[in-house]
This record gives sequence, C-alpha cells and structure tokens, in this order.
Amino acid sequence: MTAIDGVNGTVCNAAQYAQSLISLNNPNPWITCLTNGESIGLALTAEASFLSCASVVIILILICRNVLWYRKTFPGGDWKLFQGPADIYMFTLFLFDILQAMGGILDVRWAHNGIVTKGAYCNAQGIIQQIGELGVALTTLLLAVHTFVGALWRVGLDARRFAFGLVCLVCVFIALWVSIGASTNKNYEAPTPYWCWISPKFKGERLGGEYVWLWVALFASAFLYIPLYFWTEGRLSVDPDSWYKFHTSKPDQTVEYAQRRASLGMLLYPLAYSFVVLPLSVARWMLFSHDHVSSASQFFGVSMFNLSGFINVLLFLIVRPQLLLFPRPEDIVEPEIQLAHDNGSRIFTDAAAKYELSPEPAATGYVDGGSRTSASAEMSRGSSRRRFDEDDV
Repeated sequence: MTAIDGVNGTVCNAAQYAQSLISLNNPNPWITCLTNGESIGLALTAEASFLSCASVVIILILICRNVLWYRKTFPGGDWKLFQGPADIYMFTLFLFDILQAMGGILDVRWAHNGIVTKGAYCNAQGIIQQIGELGVALTTLLLAVHTFVGALWRVGLDARRFAFGLVCLVCVFIALWVSIGASTNKNYEAPTPYWCWISPKFKGERLGGEYVWLWVALFASAFLYIPLYFWTEGRLSVDPDSWYKFHTSKPDQTVEYAQRRASLGMLLYPLAYSFVVLPLSVARWMLFSHDHVSSASQFFGVSMFNLSGFINVLLFLIVRPQLLLFPRPEDIVEPEIQLAHDNGSRIFTDAAAKYELSPEPAATGYVDGGSRTSASAEMSRGSSRRRFDEDDV
C-alpha cells in the first residue's frame, strides 16, 4: 500500500486510521499513522542516532588499537586501560551511548513502513532506549560528581574499585527498573507516538526511569562544572583546614593558553548537555500539560537528544583526551618537547592534571621496559599544590 492509497496522506486504511486517533475511549492509541513529512522527520532522528553510534564505535576501535599497541610495545609494562575512576565512567558512558543510539536507529523501520505499532519490535526499541538513555544520564551524573570532588578535594583519584562498584549499582538499578516495568505492566512499551517507549499511561515510570535523572544530571553539570571553571583558572580554592570553606581570588591575567583551554573545557559540559536535554524536555513538558506540540518540534528535540553519543565523543577529544590510553605516547612526545623548550610544561601538566583527573597526567614518558615515569606526575602535583597555596594567601 502506498501513501496515495491511505487516509489523509498516510499508508493506513480507514480502520487503522480510526484506531490511531486519540479520544476519551482511546487515550493511548496502539498505532500511529505517519504522513510523508513525519516519516522524513523520523529518518532524520535515525540519522542522528547513526552518527552518534558511528562516532562512539570509531573511538572504541581506536582505543582497542591503542591497547594492542601497548601490549606489543610494552609487554608486561605498568599500564592499564582504566587508570582511574574517570576512565571507568567514560568507557561506561560510551557503552550506554551505543545502546541509546541503537534505539534511535530502529526508527528506520517506522519511517520506511509509515506506521508505528505495538509488538515485539516496539517492545525491543522501548527497552533498548530505556537502558541507553537512563544509563547515559546516570553515568554523566557520576562523571560530573567525580570530577568535582576529585578536583577540589583530591579525593577518590585512585578509587577504581569504588568506581566499578558504582557502575555495577547503576547497571543493577537499570536492569531491575526496566525488567520489572516491562514484565509486570501490560502494554508497557507503546507508540509515543512516533517511536516506541514507555506508554503515556505510566507517567511515574517515565519520571523515575528517565526524566528525573536527565534533569538531575543537567542541573548537576551546571552546578558542578561552572565552579570547576573558576577553580581551573585559579579563581576558586578550598580551605586546607576546612573542606567546606572556599576562597576566591582575582583572575590571573598571565594564565597560559593550555590552562585557558582546560578551564573553558569545563564550561562545555553543561552547555553541551543543555543542547541535548532541554529541547526534548521542553517538548515533553508541553505534551504532559496537554499542549499542542508540532511534530517538527518533537523531531528536533529527539534529533538533538540522539546526538548525545556524538557530542560525548567531541567532549572526550576536546576536554579529556588523556583518558582510556588515548592518545598513544608516540603522539604526545613532540608536543611535550616543544612545551619544555617554551618553558610552558609546568602550566601544561598542571592544567592537564586538573581537567583529566587521572592518577597520572597525559604527558608521561616510558622507561624501564614500559613503566610510566612519575617525575612529571610529581611535578604536576607539586605545581598544583603551589598554586593552591598561593590562592589561599
């Protein structure tokens, strides 16, 4: 059947179209008849998801390449893929990004068929999107809290087991929430209306299973990363005797480019997460209030939301390129030498240590069969402590 054969520019017959209309007797239709324009909009959301998925997969492939390079170049060396908690959270975030993107890619079927309807495919899309979206929100929250606490109080920088434990708790929570909801509620996953997710009649499950955590992660990003911006620039410090007291100072006009780049990177997180979450949240809140929301607005909000994986990859490359063995040592030798000639290595390592928050900074060398040297790490910690003391005066 083609759109010409259907009702009102859709591929649905008269009976299907009647079932897709919202009424008092049918508040949550089990079928959505798409117009050609709506099918195009769904195709765009699927393309955004594909871009995110491809971006994350490429990064993971490069990380695997680097792991193989380390094994070949430094067999038995003192190197680890997960050097600190930030590596664990970032890797977990990438995995959940893939699941979220896969859920969006499944929109291709609805765009091709012109009908969104309940069934096994609908259930699969809803469950995959629940796991991915909730996982991304919770992992983003963990990463923000860890970055803030580790930077200002130097706490938990080596707590890998604790980080693994938190990630496991997140996975258990997601598994229980999704499985219990899908198994105990009839028609839990349904067209909403242009893709499949938690049915509108389960508002509590929608809030507790995603929206609350999206907003908590958004507000936490703004509340934590903005102070980190001032801390990275040397304008904010913690009292060494009272952990809950903070000191402010005038901006340092002599701050070098590397440290400016690190501080501005802190602002990218709340800004980027706002672009991802706010358009979708506004559209959904309007729907909750029974206001009319155009399909174009919904597709725009979901397209931005589906770009989450792509944006997280960009943030990883710009702000945290030292995590997950990325890049390889051979890629950072020349910049490190150049900075040393310019007498800028102290500032560079200090800024890198501040926003990378891994036990050892990016600019490290290799000696004794592959073990990481600690000289640059000590220099970074020492310079950080000196800067801390200067701010408190």
